[in-house]
Amino acid sequence: MVANATATPALTPSPGRFWVTRAAFGILLWIVIVALEFAYYFPLVSVRGELGLDSFVSLLMTWGGECVLLALAVGFVEYRMKPRELRAWELALTVAAGAFSAALVWNVFTDYVLRDQLGLKLFVDHVGQPVPWVGRVFYHGWLLFFFGGLGAAVHASLRRRARMVAVLRAAELARATSQQRLAEVTLGSLEAKVDPDSLFSTLTRLEGLYETDPAAADRLLDEVITRLRSAVAGIRDSAAEARGAPIRIEPQPALTAVQEQAF
Repeated sequence: MVANATATPALTPSPGRFWVTRAAFGILLWIVIVALEFAYYFPLVSVRGELGLDSFVSLLMTWGGECVLLALAVGFVEYRMKPRELRAWELALTVAAGAFSAALVWNVFTDYVLRDQLGLKLFVDHVGQPVPWVGRVFYHGWLLFFFGGLGAAVHASLRRRARMVAVLRAAELARATSQQRLAEVTLGSLEAKVDPDSLFSTLTRLEGLYETDPAAADRLLDEVITRLRSAVAGIRDSAAEARGAPIRIEPQPALTAVQEQAF
């Protein structure tokens, strides 16, 4: 049985998969930014010996929370707006707000908890280039907005393409279902217009009639052909015609006596 393809294909993942996917996006963004940041600062630092494993770990710690917070913030807005997709301006505004909010929250946490309370060194401490706290927040927010917005745009484009493919597949399935139903209705209409038992009985009569009265058999054959053509023409005119009473192919009254003599 062919499934009903008229319904809109569902592309919404389960809640667990949704949040895992958003967290994975945050980790991917984290890896990209850390790689670029480390490659940029390595040849520019004033203290070369300070850039090692410790500085790389501190860089991971600096950007990790911001990237994951951004991805989860965008995911939260997407989840609240379901099943409607975010428009382009809504997505851009969400990424911008999430980027600067994540940068602000995580820099407060790293500065006043990790460094001041726990005594951990941040990446700026390893680099040896003092940066104002507000400027650092805006710098992080800008990088998050740029790379996060780029990733969100690519993701939205891929989702739009997936929806288009799903709609095309659903339309093709609906077309195949419609053709199957049309074939079933056409066959049923043919069965309704031509009674198979009556047709076989008439052909049997024709076989006997050709042995006794070939001229009468020819006239009966012409009648059968005419009625079959009429039935097929009716089906072509209306393939969705409802089933009616079977049209039995009976010989003309003038031929009945001849057939009775043949049998």
